[in-house]
Amino acid sequence: MSETKELYVKKIVYGGYGLSEVGGKKVFVRYAVPKEVVKARILKEKKDYTEATVEEVILPSSDRREAPCRYYTHCGGCQLQHMNYDVQLRSKVEILCEALERIGNIKDLPDVDLIPSKDEFNYRIKAQFKVGGGSVGFFAWASHELVSVDKCLLMHSSINELIPSLRELSKKFESLREVHVFYSPTEDEFLIKLISSSELEKEKVKKHYENMLPKKVAGVGVYTELSSGPLKRYALGREFTFIKVGDFTYRVSMDSFFQVNYTLWEGLLGEVVQGPFERALELHCGAGFFSLPLSKQVGYLLAGDANRTAVKDAEYSARINGVGNVSFHTEHSVHTLKRYASEVIDFLLVDPPRGGLSDGEAKIILQNKPRSITYVSCNPTTLARDLKALLKGGYRITSVKLVDNFPQTYHVESIVKLEVV
Repeated sequence: MSETKELYVKKIVYGGYGLSEVGGKKVFVRYAVPKEVVKARILKEKKDYTEATVEEVILPSSDRREAPCRYYTHCGGCQLQHMNYDVQLRSKVEILCEALERIGNIKDLPDVDLIPSKDEFNYRIKAQFKVGGGSVGFFAWASHELVSVDKCLLMHSSINELIPSLRELSKKFESLREVHVFYSPTEDEFLIKLISSSELEKEKVKKHYENMLPKKVAGVGVYTELSSGPLKRYALGREFTFIKVGDFTYRVSMDSFFQVNYTLWEGLLGEVVQGPFERALELHCGAGFFSLPLSKQVGYLLAGDANRTAVKDAEYSARINGVGNVSFHTEHSVHTLKRYASEVIDFLLVDPPRGGLSDGEAKIILQNKPRSITYVSCNPTTLARDLKALLKGGYRITSVKLVDNFPQTYHVESIVKLEVV
């Protein structure tokens, strides 16, 4: 029988764990709630920490709730469903502030404003299902064990309606490993990516696409999983869809990035898009989600992304929306910064991946010294690291907002605005 320990849980930390301590050693506890006593089963005993999972709640917190999803604690997609939503938000604010203070050495942080998701469930328009042997679902926490699901409470209801068809599809292709689904709520249609361990026969895929999948599936892309990532083999049907947000219509392709939580689209634009500025630069622009509205606030916008497909979508969307003052480039952000290092930039917008700014980017930003910066972050630890460099280089933080793009999960997203001192 595995060892168990009685623990007092102090708070929630990044990753979705409850933090406890035994003999000066940190214990990270899955499915815990702050300020409760639990009996936890030890999962891993490391030199510097212990990982455990709640087996019994001895003294429960009033903030604990029954998780709405019947797959919770089996599927690893969510980490915080057992906590009331307001407590999830409060915990994420604490995680963000702790990271900025501990890693960024930021002591005089402005009050953090909250932008909660309009819905704590059914907010996602993109799913990355794991499949195998007729099962469709997600991996268990820190495991490659496939947990089959009939529906996911985080997904748009239309995506859940597609699951039975995906299950039948997975039975027909033994080498299928993942199915990615992108849904346009404004067009009411899907794009699907099939990712397999070996190449799928085109005529067989075409047959099942036409006879097994709903007519709302506008297109199917077929990919083979390589060590370097998925390699696109071919596509059937249309490779893109359209999404309307406010006054703008966006083209979004299978391999482009678009904001996943559709309930926050207009709220995000309202927080990030600002002006007026004469000359602006945007890094990691994706399919132009921020670029098009920002074009109305600036004289000229230079935008770049390493994803060629996303940039093509952004250029197409600019044309159909009559936007003529944006120049898009396919390149890594550090090269964009170098290209415009000697130019006067009034406003810089950065929306990097989890790794934050790459080596050298902060240095180039400080050499150029744009008057105002908005940093959209999906990782509080790399945000704190990057802010430390920017503050040391002559900027000050004017506002911090936590955006809960992913309720029920540990992910912490934020918007930080800076200006030259």
